[in-house]
Amino acid sequence: MKELIILLEKVPSTAWVAIFTAILTSSLTLVGIRYTNKANNERLKIQLDHEYKIKRDDLIRSRLEELYVESRKYMNSMVSYYLPYRQVMEGELTYNQALDLTLEGNYSHNPERVFLIMDMYFPELRESFTMVEKSNTKIREIQNAFKLQYKQGNPSGRNWLPMFQDALEALSSSAKNFEEHVTSIARKI
Repeated sequence: MKELIILLEKVPSTAWVAIFTAILTSSLTLVGIRYTNKANNERLKIQLDHEYKIKRDDLIRSRLEELYVESRKYMNSMVSYYLPYRQVMEGELTYNQALDLTLEGNYSHNPERVFLIMDMYFPELRESFTMVEKSNTKIREIQNAFKLQYKQGNPSGRNWLPMFQDALEALSSSAKNFEEHVTSIARKI
């Protein structure tokens, strides 16, 4: 140990200053690098978060647009499906002609896609879409009751027509409310 102290005493003071300066410079450089890396990491995290938000918003907007288009097709096909039966109630068509028209109808909607998008991305739309489904069920019940009467030999739809028309209007109104709900969500993005 004594030999080490003697050896250290032989080192000139300028060497000690150089060593101390090198250690101080290296330490300051390491601190500077650390802060620079930390700042770069924070900037990168902010950038990645921003890019994620943009991609997420694009995905949500894309799904909303798809939901809007698919739900419009679905709801338009519902209304189109029932219109020939309104004409049967008015006495303009026979029930078989109405059946033929509905079978010939080109219904290119995908209700499963509507439900999938709603359930996966927009569960808040489920309640307003339930109103559309309730309106559809009401029309179907009126149509089925009229169909039963028609099959029993009474083709007069005078008693059914006002209820059927009201149910069609309720379907149209609930479909419009659903579309407005979709649109209001899209505006928030």
